[in-house]
This record gives sequence, structure tokens and C-alpha cells, in this order.
Amino acid sequence: MPKKNRLLHFAASAARTLHLWPVIARTGMFNRARRRKYPDTIVRLDVVITECCSLRCRDCSNLMQYYSKPENLDAGEVISSLIKIFEAMRVSQLKILGGEPFVCQKVLMEVLTYLREEVNDRFDEINIITNGTIVPSDECIQAMKDTPKLKVVFSNYGELSSKLKEFSAICSREGIAFDIIEDEFWWDFGDLSLREEKPKKTQHRYDGCYSRRICTTLYRGKLYVCPRQAHAVHLGLIPGSDGEDVDVLKSSYEDPAKLCDAIYSLIDRKEHISSCRYCGCEKNIKVPRALQAERPSDVS
Repeated sequence: MPKKNRLLHFAASAARTLHLWPVIARTGMFNRARRRKYPDTIVRLDVVITECCSLRCRDCSNLMQYYSKPENLDAGEVISSLIKIFEAMRVSQLKILGGEPFVCQKVLMEVLTYLREEVNDRFDEINIITNGTIVPSDECIQAMKDTPKLKVVFSNYGELSSKLKEFSAICSREGIAFDIIEDEFWWDFGDLSLREEKPKKTQHRYDGCYSRRICTTLYRGKLYVCPRQAHAVHLGLIPGSDGEDVDVLKSSYEDPAKLCDAIYSLIDRKEHISSCRYCGCEKNIKVPRALQAERPSDVS
């Protein structure tokens, strides 16, 4: 694992172990520092382009294991959503993921073409997150070569990542930047059952959630602070709630300034979201990475 990633991994683990994130959240230090350093900027934006995945990881925090009929998202809707976001804000790190993004290379290439030709000055870097199970077509490789500030980020799951060596060799040969992430474990977010608990405990879980600060998610035209929330609501596994996402294609956001304010209000939200009642992230339980589940998993 690269030194930078090791340091971030250590810092995140220390914050979880010492229960520092609730303190940081309540004082507002993280959000104030972020807005000073990145004015009018989404620090990290996850762009979901598919629900399809070549693996079925039991503990996937994005809930891909629950999809019985996964779909590739519509490229037009993804791009229309990005157009609205980039009119309102910059993006520091844009991550393209799924599922497995190389399952739907046509959509991926259309999104890359838009980013490269229309808004190259509105983002600092693009990361494509892959599990290393698919080697892209020559056309897709060329699209990545043509796109500046792009990096392929491999999650190395050992034997499961059967094409990682071949794909990374292509990246080296073609001059495409890449990283290989080799986390030793994943954090267990628990099942999707409703936690019957006092609101104070739910709020503590939200305050202490490190993931919500780095996983602002664009999914089906809406922004969420939590990818687990986005997919669970779409799948009907948990109820949705008004005011807990931003529909970027909504006509009331024709004014980019209004959309910018709405996005910051969502990212800086202090009150917990309803999906926190269906999460167990505060238990700090480590689980083996990429254990494969039946297709699909049961919600119970």
C-alpha cells in the first residue's frame, strides 16, 4: 500500500478506535477546515455508473450484494447530473465506481468523454475504482489514456482479482496512472435491521461516521451523504425520507447558487439521517475483505 494510503488508513483506524470522530463532528472543525481549503468544492464525489458487479462481496458497504436485478445506469442521466453539479461547484476528487465500472464500458467511456471535453478545469483528479476482475477493451483503454488527471485504483482481493496483474501491466505500458490498494480488512456496517434506540445514540453514530465525510454519492440523479443510504432506499430495504438527499436535476435548482447552497447544506448536515437507524458502523468490527455471498443476499 502506498505511504499516503497507509497514513490515511492508520488515521481513520485511530479515529475509530479512540472515538474521535463524534468530537470532531460536534465542534465542526472538519467542515470549517474543509470549506476554508476547498471553497465551493465537493472534496470527494462518488459517481455510480452501474449496479452490476463481477463479485458479490458479503460485506460490501455499497450493498451490491442485495441486487437481484442490477442495472447499468443511463449515461445521459449521469452526465446531465454532472453538468448541473459542475455548473454549481468544483470537485476535487471524482471517483467513478459501481458495482464494477468496467462491466459497463460504454457508459464509462461516455462519461469520460464528457469530463475530458467539457469540464476538464472543474475537477482535480478522476479515480476509477475497480476490483481487477475485468480487462477493458482497447477502445476503453484509449479513452482512459486520452483523459487527463485519471488514475485507475485497484482493490486487490487476491485470487478474486484475477485480471489485476494483466490490467495493471497494460496501465504501465500505456502510461495510465494506477494504485493498488491492499487493505487488510473491512469495517462491518452490520445488517439492515431497524435499531430500536434513543435518538441520542443514533446521533452519536452519525457524528462518528467517517465514511459520510468522504463518500458524497451521486446516484440516479440524486446526491447522498451515504452510499449505503442511496442503495438501500432504492432497493426498498429501508424507507426514504424527505430532505435527506439533493435531487440535482430538480427544476428549483436551475440557479447554480441555489444548488451549491443545497449541496453544502447536505454535506454539512448536523442532524442524523434516518438510515443511521439501520446501520451498525459504530461497533468498529473488522471483517475479512471480499468474502463472497450468495446472489443476492437476504436483507434479514
